Amino acid sequence: MSASLFISHATQDARVAARLCEAMEARGFSCWIASRDIAPGENFQVAIVRAIRGAKIMLLVFTSAANGSDEVAKELALASQNKMIVAPLRVENVAPSETFAYEFATRQWIDFHTDWPSAIEQLARYIGGVLSAEPRASAADAPIFAPLRQRRPTGRRLAVIAAAVLALAALLWAAAVVLPALTRRPAPPPPPAAAAAAQSPSPNNSEVPF
Repeated sequence: MSASLFISHATQDARVAARLCEAMEARGFSCWIASRDIAPGENFQVAIVRAIRGAKIMLLVFTSAANGSDEVAKELALASQNKMIVAPLRVENVAPSETFAYEFATRQWIDFHTDWPSAIEQLARYIGGVLSAEPRASAADAPIFAPLRQRRPTGRRLAVIAAAVLALAALLWAAAVVLPALTRRPAPPPPPAAAAAAQSPSPNNSEVPF
C-alpha cells in the first residue's frame, strides 16, 4: 500500500510513531508505518524500500533510540537517494550523532518534546502546503510516441475505417445528386385563358367581310 507519508522510527518508539500516524490520518493524510503495514511473512526490507519510493514525505521520529539505530539511518539514506522530503520530528531533546548530522544540516526541525498539539498542527500545515504545491500530471506531460505505437491500426480497424469512408462518400453523392432530383418540382400548367388563346385560330387579315 503506497501512502504520502512514510513514518521512520526506531523499534523502541513504536508507540510514539503510532500516535503520530493516528494524528496525521485524522487530518486526512495517508501514512505508511512498518508495525502496521508490513504483512505477516512479507520481506520487511523490500516493503520498506517500496514504501519509501511511493511516499512523498518522510516523517522521522527522532529520539535517542533513533539516533543510534542503523535501520533508521538506512531509511534516511534511501530517502536521500529518492530525493524525498524529510521532516525531522524531535520528540526528545537530543543532538544528532555524526550519522545524522550531515543529513539534518539543511533541514528544519519540528520540536515535539515541548508542545505536542502545537507541533502536530504545525506539521499538518507544512505537509498540506507541500502536497498541494506538487505539480499534477497533465496531458502535456504524457509521452507522445508510445501511445501512437500502441494505437497503430490493425487490419480489422483499417477495414472498418475504409467502410466508414465509403459510406460517407455515398452519403455525400446522394446529397449532391439524388436528393435534388427527387425534390425538383414540375413546371405548373398554364392558366385556362392562356391555354384557350393558344388553341383558337388566329384571324386572317387578308379576308374581307361582306
